Amino acid sequence: MKKPWLKNYDEGVTHEPTYPDITLPDILIRTAARYPDHVATTMNNLDITYGELNRKVNGFAYALAGMGVKKGDRVALLLPNSPTYIIAFYGITKLGAIVVNLNVMSHGHELVTFLTRSGAEIVVTLDLFLNNVVQVVEETPLRGIVIHSVLNQEKEIQRNAACPEILILNDLVAANPAGEPDPVCRPDDVAVLQYTSGSTGLPKAAVLTHRSIVSNVVQINSWRPVPKQENPAVLCIIPFFHVFGMTICLHLSIYNSFRMVLYPMFDWSNILNILKDIKRYRPVSFPAVPALWAALVSHNEADQYGLTAIEVATGGGAPLPDWVQEKYHQLTGKKIAQAYGLSEVSSSSHITPFHGKTTHYDSIGLPLPGTDVKIVDVDTGEKECPVGTVGEMVIKGPQVMQGYWNDPDRTREALRNGWLYTGDLARMDEDGYFYLVDRKDDLIISRGFNVYPSDIETVLKQHPAVLDAAVIGTPDKMRGEAIVAYVVLREGLEVENQELLDRCRDQLPAYKVPRYIRFRNEIPANRVGKPLRRVLREETRKVT
Repeated sequence: MKKPWLKNYDEGVTHEPTYPDITLPDILIRTAARYPDHVATTMNNLDITYGELNRKVNGFAYALAGMGVKKGDRVALLLPNSPTYIIAFYGITKLGAIVVNLNVMSHGHELVTFLTRSGAEIVVTLDLFLNNVVQVVEETPLRGIVIHSVLNQEKEIQRNAACPEILILNDLVAANPAGEPDPVCRPDDVAVLQYTSGSTGLPKAAVLTHRSIVSNVVQINSWRPVPKQENPAVLCIIPFFHVFGMTICLHLSIYNSFRMVLYPMFDWSNILNILKDIKRYRPVSFPAVPALWAALVSHNEADQYGLTAIEVATGGGAPLPDWVQEKYHQLTGKKIAQAYGLSEVSSSSHITPFHGKTTHYDSIGLPLPGTDVKIVDVDTGEKECPVGTVGEMVIKGPQVMQGYWNDPDRTREALRNGWLYTGDLARMDEDGYFYLVDRKDDLIISRGFNVYPSDIETVLKQHPAVLDAAVIGTPDKMRGEAIVAYVVLREGLEVENQELLDRCRDQLPAYKVPRYIRFRNEIPANRVGKPLRRVLREETRKVT
C-alpha cells in the first residue's frame, strides 16, 4: 500500500523501528540496573530512585505470590498516579499476572461490571476509595483487597462480614524480599485489560500484550526529539489508568529513565501550581489533554513560568483547538504535537510532527513508524477510499490489541484480516495527514475522558418521571466538549434539573455528569426509532 505520510516525517525519524523482544518488567529492570540513582518519581517533595523503586516492586511481587497470585490471574488497580500505582503495576506484571486498569471514579454497578467481567480476584486501591469497593464486594469475585493508606486510619476502616481481608501495601512490601523474582512472563503474554466503553451493551476490555505496549513505547520514542539532559522530568498529570497516560507518561518515562513528577488528583481551579512546577522542574516532556493546555496558555502569567523549557509538548484525548496551538506558539515559538489513539492500539497510532507543517492544526497527524492506516468505505469496510474521501479509518501495527476479553463477537467485528476497525470516520489528504470527521458511535470527549451517551441515557431513563433521553456533546472552549442531556418527561409528571443532575452524580463518575439538562417534547429519531443526535447537536450549536 502507498504511504504518503513517510515523506513528511521529521528528519531522523525511522520508517520501520526495531522492536526489542522484551516485557514491561524488563524495561524497569534494565533502567534500574543502568541508572539506580536516577530519580524515578517525585510526589509531595518525596523522591524515589529507580533502584529503590525496583526493590519495592519486587517486594510487592513476592507479596502477591504469597497471596496466591500467579501467571494469568487478573489484579485490578483502582489508583491515581502515585508510586503505589507503579509499584503495583510492575509487581503484578513481574508475576505474569494481568493488570485490570480501572478509573478511580468507578463505583456501583460500573465497578461491579468491570471486576466481574475481568475476573479480578484482588484489587489494589487507596483507603480513600475503599468504601466504593466494600459496598460491591459481595457482587464480585474479589477475595483480597490491598490498600495504600493516605488517611493513616487503618484500624478505623469499616468492613462488612462479607469483605475479604484488607492488607496494607507498605507492610507487604517491607515484609518481603527485594531481589528479582524468577522471570515468568513473555512478550506475547497479556499485560493489561484496558476498558473502553461501547455505545451500546457492556463495556469492552482491550487485551494488550507486553509486546503491543512495548512496541508503542518504541514507536512514540522514535518520534520524539532526544533530550540532552540527564534524568530530565516529565509532568504526569494524565492518569495512568488512561491508556494514553499509561504508555506515554509511565512506560515511556521508565524506558528513558525520566523523572516522573506525579499528580494524584488534579485541581482544575489551581493552574498556577502546574506553572510553578514547570518553572521548578523544567520538564523535557509534558503530555496533557487539550482542556489543560487551554487553561495553561490562558493564564495571565503563563509567559513568566518557562514554558519554553518543554521540548516535547503533546496533546491527546481530544482535538486541540486552533487558538490553543496559536497561543502556545506565541508563548514559546514551538508547537504542541497532537496525538490520536485508542485503548485498542495501546495508546497512539498518529502524531503530528514536531517540526512539520504548522498549517495542519485540525489534523490528528501522521501514522507512527511501523503503523499502516487506510480509509475504507463504511458499507463493506473492504474498499479503500480515494484520497480526500471520508470513510472508516482502519489501523494495522504491532501496537494493536489481541481482541476484547472474553468477547469473540465484538473481537471479530473490530479485527478483520489483520486490521483494526476504529469506528471513526476520517479522511486522508495527499500529504498523508489524517483528519477526523465524525464518530460512528457518537462518542463524547470531555476533559480527555471518553463518554458514551448510552451510559448517561440509561441513568436518566430510570427516573420515574423521564420518558426518553438523548445525550450529546457540544464544543466547549475549556473541556473540549460539554455534555448536554435532552429529556422528555412523562405526561403529567415534573422533575427539576437539579434532581436529575443529583441522580447522575450518585450513579456515574463525575466526568459523565451532564453540564446541561434541557427538556423537549420529543427526541428526534429516524424511521427505526434511533435518536438523531446529529439534529440535537445542530440545534445546540444554534442556541449556544
